Amino acid sequence: MKIAGYTISKISNTVLPPPERTTQNFKYVISAPTIAKADVSKYKQAFLAARGQWTQDRKYIYDQYENALNFDAHLTGLIERRLLSTVGRKLEYVINNEPVQGIEALTKSPHFEELVRQFLMAKVFYGMGLLEFDKEKYKGKDYMTFTSIPVKHIDPFNQMVRKYETGVSDEDKSYKNLKNVLFIGETDDFGILQQIALIALYKRAVMNDWASYSQLASTNFREIQYKGASPDPAKQQAEIDRVLNIGNGVTAYSLDDMEIKTTNQTSSSQNDLFESYINYLDETMTKLVLGQTMTTEDGSSRSQAEVHERTQEDIFDADAKSFLNFMNYQFYDIHSMYGIPDGGDWRFAESGTVKQQQQIELDLKLKELGYIFTMDEIKQRYNL
Repeated sequence: MKIAGYTISKISNTVLPPPERTTQNFKYVISAPTIAKADVSKYKQAFLAARGQWTQDRKYIYDQYENALNFDAHLTGLIERRLLSTVGRKLEYVINNEPVQGIEALTKSPHFEELVRQFLMAKVFYGMGLLEFDKEKYKGKDYMTFTSIPVKHIDPFNQMVRKYETGVSDEDKSYKNLKNVLFIGETDDFGILQQIALIALYKRAVMNDWASYSQLASTNFREIQYKGASPDPAKQQAEIDRVLNIGNGVTAYSLDDMEIKTTNQTSSSQNDLFESYINYLDETMTKLVLGQTMTTEDGSSRSQAEVHERTQEDIFDADAKSFLNFMNYQFYDIHSMYGIPDGGDWRFAESGTVKQQQQIELDLKLKELGYIFTMDEIKQRYNL
C-alpha cells in the first residue's frame, strides 16, 4: 500500500530489546514487574516471602515497589524533590583544605548526577543497591560510567548477582572480591518503600472505588416499567439495548409497551469521603519522604511552616552527609580508576540549604547590633 508515494508495510519494525543484559562482570535477564492488583493480602504474602527465615524471595515485594513508583504521581513528585536537594550540590575533592584540580573524569561526567540519584534510591528507598563502575571515552578523555544492578537480581546474603530474578543459575556471579563493584545499604534493609508501597496499595484501592462510584453516580439509573406482560428474554434484552442507546440527558421516555424513568444518584458527601481519605494517604506519604507536610500543603501558620521546613532540611542534610560518607569511605577504594590522588576528602563546596541561609541572616543581624565575629568563629560556623 502506498501513501504520498511511500510504501506502507503492515509488518511492525519495532525490535524488542534482548532480555539478557551483560555488563563488565555480570549477566542478568530483565523481566517486567508484575502489575499487581490493589490487594493488601498479596502485599502481605510478598512481605513474608522477602523475610523468610531460611530463604528470601524479594522479587514480589520489589514488584510492589515498582507498582507504587509507576502509578502514583504524588509519590514520584515527593521522591524527585528529595533527590534534587542532594543532586544540586556541588562536590569537590580537597587535600590540605585546597580543592584538587583535574578530577573532571568524575565530577563532570554526565553520569555523576545519576550516581547521586541511584545512591539515594538504593540507600533510602530500597534499602540496598549494587553499583558496578567503569570508564568511557569522550572527546579523548576518560569519564566515569556505572551500571546499577537491578535490585531483584542482588542476593545480599550470599553476595551474588543472580542471572534470574528467582532461582539459581550456573551464570550467577559473586561480587565479593570485585574492586569496581560497591554495595550500598544493609542486607536486611527494605527501605522506606516498604511502608510507602502499602500506603500506595490502599490509595489505589480507594481510587478504584472512587472511579467506580463516579461512573455510577454520573450515569443516571434507568427504571423500566412494562405496561403489559414482561416480554420473553430475547425481546427483553433487545429493549434493554434500546434503553442504553437513549442517552443520559433523557429523564423520561415512552415506548409502545414500556415507560423509562431516570434517577440521579450523585452524592457530594460520598465524594468528600473519598477525597479526604486520599488526602490522608498522600499526607502520610509526604511525612515518610520529606518528614513533614507544610512545604507541600497549605500550613496553618508561618511558624509551623518554618518548623516543618527545618525538619525537611534536616532530612536533606542527612542525605547529603550519607552520600559524602559513601564517597569518602566506599568510593575511596576505586579512586585510582579515575586518577584521583589519595590523602584527600570529599566535601560539598557550597550548600544552599535554608538552614544555612537562616544562619547567615541571623549573623548579619548580630553584626548590625555590634557583635564582631572572629575568623575562627566564621570558619567553624560555615565549615570553611
